[in-house]
Amino acid sequence: MNISVFLFEFKHFIRSKAKLFSYIFFMLLCGFSIYNGYEIMHKQINTIAEIKDKQELEFIQITEWLENKKGPEDKPWVNVEDPYWSIRYTPSYVVKNPSALFPLGIGQSEHFGFYKKVTRWSSTYDSDMVEEISNYERLINGNIDFSFLIIFLLPILLIILTYNINGLEKDLKFNKLISIQNNKINHWIFNRLLFYLLLLLLSVDILILGVGLFNDEFYSTQSLFKLVLISNLYIISFSIVFYFINKNARSSSSVAFKMISIWLLFCVIIPGSVHQYVSFKYPVNYMTDFLDVNRKQTYEVFKLDNIDLYDILMEIHPELVQTKKAQEKTLDNQLIRRSISTIINQMNIDAANEIEIQNEDKNNLIKFSYFFNPVSYVQNLWSSCTATDYYSYRKFRLEIEESVLARNRLIVLELWRNNKVDKLTYQKYLGVLNNL
Repeated sequence: MNISVFLFEFKHFIRSKAKLFSYIFFMLLCGFSIYNGYEIMHKQINTIAEIKDKQELEFIQITEWLENKKGPEDKPWVNVEDPYWSIRYTPSYVVKNPSALFPLGIGQSEHFGFYKKVTRWSSTYDSDMVEEISNYERLINGNIDFSFLIIFLLPILLIILTYNINGLEKDLKFNKLISIQNNKINHWIFNRLLFYLLLLLLSVDILILGVGLFNDEFYSTQSLFKLVLISNLYIISFSIVFYFINKNARSSSSVAFKMISIWLLFCVIIPGSVHQYVSFKYPVNYMTDFLDVNRKQTYEVFKLDNIDLYDILMEIHPELVQTKKAQEKTLDNQLIRRSISTIINQMNIDAANEIEIQNEDKNNLIKFSYFFNPVSYVQNLWSSCTATDYYSYRKFRLEIEESVLARNRLIVLELWRNNKVDKLTYQKYLGVLNNL
């Protein structure tokens, strides 16, 4: 490291309005993107808080109905002592709380729901949960994203800051004078480039660590330091490539052209080509199977005889054989019809699993491209650290699926056991329905 070269480059940086303005403008964008991430995060947190408050009020309402042994005044046929009605009227929500690092990468959060009201008919692919499943990078985002700025726009800033190193001297024909003054010309180029590399590394690290410190995640999360490592290695990788381009420079325009070509290749052309190939290999038709279950097979289930529905129920829930209602000689037709939702739910799960398998095949194909598509790898790795990637929302969908399963299993078992609901029993229901 040569301090005199650093001081020279610092003066050049300050005096160059284009470089200074580009750096300041980029940092302002980064600050705005983090602020935007905080706004989205706080909206989600406030919405989740409102949901929980509303849910508590509904729990209290049902408890009051149990005390008076009645249900809603406008629905006199509803008796909450009946498990069917008490469970049906009990609200269940599955929420995805935003991670503390959400402002550093909103990822796919704009394309996925973050809360879901669960009923016995719910599924992971309801209309409020359906979105375009994709794991490759989107070059167009609805909101400005910090990760997008670092991964796609920061290399352009690096180009602006370094494109004329060793090129400008050759443009002005005094490169030989520089060679005389600096015996190690490559060392001189390296130190000039190192100044801008350290400037960007320091700036980005301060932003990332600042978010972690503000969210009290500075000492408690490995993801924060993983983001620092990812960003540093990413910036260094581009800097190494740009160093060799500067080293063999013929002119500033030649260097700029080569740098921009590298950026276009790795940040636009390769991710875009992978996107197109994956879309061709796995067309977005994954909802067809699921819609067939809901539109066709569901109707067929309702047409089945009660004895056939009974056999299906026993297959899904073999523990029902030991219940009080199953021991009776005569089938309770109303009971069987009330249990149909668990059959439909199982069909939805089977269809959703097929969709998830298709999505996993698609993601595996994308992962196979990582060795020549490193930018998409960095993007997905970054989103994983901020819990806004495909797999984070897949985990959320699985939690919804488990909640629906728990609701249907509870209502079926309680109905077939012919139990009555009191306040103590209802508290047990809440524990099952809301994972308390």
